[in-house]
Amino acid sequence: MARPKLSKELVRGSPRAPASSTPITGPSRREIVRTRAKIPTLVLLPHGKSLIQKGYVPDIQADRKYDTPDDQHPPPQPDDDNPFDRIHDTIDAPMVSRHRRKRENQWQKWKTQTIPLLLQPYMLLLHATNGLRDPLPARQSCTCDSPGKTLQVYLVRFDVIEKAPVTICKCAPAALQLLDMGCFPSAPVEPELAVDLKVLEFVSTLFLNIAPNSTAWSKTVESFLSSRGYRLENQDSLRKRFSNALRWFNSLQDEVTCFVNSAIEASRREETDLDDGLVILGEEDHSTHSPRQMTTPSTLEPLIPDLNSPVTPSRVTFATSPPQARKRKRRRHENEDSSDTVNPFPDPLPRQRPSDYLRSACPLCFGGTFQEPNADNDVPQAIVCVDACFTQKRNSGARDPPRSHPCSVFVPESEVEKMERYVAHKRPTNPRPQKRTRREEEDEACDHYEGPLRVPKSVLDDCEASFTAADDRREKASTQFFDDTALMALVCRHDVVLFLANVRSAGEKQHYVYVLIETLFQHLPQWFRLGVLYDIGCQLERSCIKWNFLDRYLKRMVFGISVFHAFGHQWACQIVYHPRKREGFGLTDGEGCERVWHSISKLIAVLRVCGYHQRLYTLDRQIYNTRLDIFDRMGQWLLKRTRHTSDKRASAEAILHRCGQSQAFLRSQWSAQVAHQTKPLPKRRASSGKDALQAIIDLRKGRDVLKERIKFLEEAVLSGDSGDDVITAEADLAKERVALRERNAQITHKQAMLGVSDRQKLERLLENPYYTVLTNMRALQKRLLEKLRLRKFELERLGRSFQKHSNNNEKKLTDHTTSAVKRREPTITRLARLYNEHCATITRMIDEKKAPRRAQRPSKIDLKGLFSLDVDSDIWQDVDVEDDDASRSEPPAWLAVENVREGIKALLERDRCMEEENRLRHECRSMVQWFSEEWK
Repeated sequence: MARPKLSKELVRGSPRAPASSTPITGPSRREIVRTRAKIPTLVLLPHGKSLIQKGYVPDIQADRKYDTPDDQHPPPQPDDDNPFDRIHDTIDAPMVSRHRRKRENQWQKWKTQTIPLLLQPYMLLLHATNGLRDPLPARQSCTCDSPGKTLQVYLVRFDVIEKAPVTICKCAPAALQLLDMGCFPSAPVEPELAVDLKVLEFVSTLFLNIAPNSTAWSKTVESFLSSRGYRLENQDSLRKRFSNALRWFNSLQDEVTCFVNSAIEASRREETDLDDGLVILGEEDHSTHSPRQMTTPSTLEPLIPDLNSPVTPSRVTFATSPPQARKRKRRRHENEDSSDTVNPFPDPLPRQRPSDYLRSACPLCFGGTFQEPNADNDVPQAIVCVDACFTQKRNSGARDPPRSHPCSVFVPESEVEKMERYVAHKRPTNPRPQKRTRREEEDEACDHYEGPLRVPKSVLDDCEASFTAADDRREKASTQFFDDTALMALVCRHDVVLFLANVRSAGEKQHYVYVLIETLFQHLPQWFRLGVLYDIGCQLERSCIKWNFLDRYLKRMVFGISVFHAFGHQWACQIVYHPRKREGFGLTDGEGCERVWHSISKLIAVLRVCGYHQRLYTLDRQIYNTRLDIFDRMGQWLLKRTRHTSDKRASAEAILHRCGQSQAFLRSQWSAQVAHQTKPLPKRRASSGKDALQAIIDLRKGRDVLKERIKFLEEAVLSGDSGDDVITAEADLAKERVALRERNAQITHKQAMLGVSDRQKLERLLENPYYTVLTNMRALQKRLLEKLRLRKFELERLGRSFQKHSNNNEKKLTDHTTSAVKRREPTITRLARLYNEHCATITRMIDEKKAPRRAQRPSKIDLKGLFSLDVDSDIWQDVDVEDDDASRSEPPAWLAVENVREGIKALLERDRCMEEENRLRHECRSMVQWFSEEWK
């Protein structure tokens, strides 16, 4: 290799050579790729380390000569699709080995020459042999007069290795001749080995059901054929060549899939007058309304492929893969910072139905016809679930050459980064706040609702603290050792993966959820309603409302929590977000992602050491194969689900009949229970006593006004001047008397809580510290009682689960609920201790004569029997402490009557079964409509 020469001017201006040639530790390999370090790396060490030269002299590569004679292999021209150009940009030229140059040339020949050449012959071969089931047709002889070159190629079949001579020329390349022989070459130009097409199809199918392992397969075949006397000349030659043949054979299959899908899309467009869900207005309007025109540089109208015309990769479009989000045209004066202030995603296109991709992905969810719902209809038209899996990691390392599946479900990395910048700009990541004390948390402002949310702020805060997924700063995987840390999927209720996001952060950040939901809405009509189930659905809706995320779709979304994770939330959160208690979700459990993670768990070890693009490609193949399996079982799934729903509805109706309560009464009791258990709880405040006394003073003033009003109406009735006036006055008088009785009851109730009489002038007691301590003690007592009640409702599931351990999922739910209940016990114990401290303070005030004369000594709570929930405990016997409603003389039926409680649960289950039956009927019609359109 010729050494580069430096000009005199450059030598004079260059820095002084280092005194020592000893290398020093350089940046990591990941840092080299990310920053494009100018100092070249001398040696790349294991574990991502490197060595560089101290006092580096710039190396000029302009005069560098290649070691190939006569310029047979000139430097490759830059190519946007060539991954090796990007590798050369980040790695200095002296590091690029001859082996890498050989791989680059081979990759280019496979991509631009061999695969396009074999596309039409392979499709014709499949047609002629009925999918390789019939004998191969006769081979065509060479028609050119050019001298050929004879190769000796090993043909690997199921039970034999053949050595066949292949004469190549200009009209008959080796790859084309081997394809006519039913084999696929291991090299694009002059292969030494070829593999039977049936063997490759068998291995491709096998690797969809087990972890892909070409090494084990090759070694097994080699040992099997060696025992029968067939051996290859070079050791370990089968593994490398077989892996190469399998890789590019799968690429050929992908090109065939794209070719066929383009023909189907063109035919569908002619039959339905719809282009990806958009109405075709006319030939002149195609460029305006077509989503394909915005995503591909090719022409809008896809032509039906002709097998007699040459095919190039540019003509093949990924028909069934989701089109990427359309990019808005930005003005020249806008910069990157200004673009992050607005939503980077465009408004969805005015579709008449879901996109062709969604219809082909899940015909049951999106394949039918949909009507625009009414404004008061909150039932979602489709249900999806979102979850992340942090076991699907990939070790740190350089990226491999690009490779994409024709039906890829991955959201482009650029779209994820765009959403990440948008979320970071709207919701800046503040430094981790200092941990507050328990007392400071209790002394904060009163509990309240946040916007349209139906769950109090305190409950949402407790849910956020109890779930790791809600804390995006908590690390679940190390970014030091892993480049890709997880996967996040958006799955429909039939376990079909619609979209996947490759997670590269250490925690479960919300921008991955946002980009998945945003991508889904780009494929839906602008009026489509969607139900979203997520492990922390309450926190997701909270963030969307607080920071205006997904604001275009928020009114069309219904949030819920997946069944398995719902029992880890607070009870007030469960009665609002649990899919069995919230309208519209039917019997959907929201655990489809968990089943998807289980189906690809066999790939964990393989993908851990896989390349970046190979990992995504392997996952796409596995998910696409799973989707085909679900297609085969769609009818069986509908039948099984219908029978299951019918049985559950019959059981719920039997319980409703036994409880002996009307449905209207049960619904009113359920509404009362939801209103009471989602009510914001009182908190301790320094001015609570003064506020309580002021409230009584205001009620007394209102009572005086009512008395004056009643006196005036009584005089009007007694005067009897006009008949109409008397009738009106009598009606108003009856209403005012009822209002006066209610006002007197409220005053009596509040005075009894504070221990004051009706004769006392409360203005003198406003600054008395006794009432502040008393009202704070009452607030603590209410919070404690409410948490004990909620714990009782959660323990009901554990009591039922002990009687039935039907399956493993039930046991997991029981364990999860048990851990969640135990996790909340310290909070209840802490509230009880604070209550006892206030009781001791009031007792001391009574002894020191600082309390009113009628003040009573409160009873402390025995912490040992706190969780026994004994009805005779002193905490339950305090009169009028549990509700501000003084008109209530007995506990509500939803709390005290067992038949009512059982009836409410049965009523909710029957409602969900009815919703499930309606959804199943719609899905059955959707399946019929989709198949009738596809096979038209």
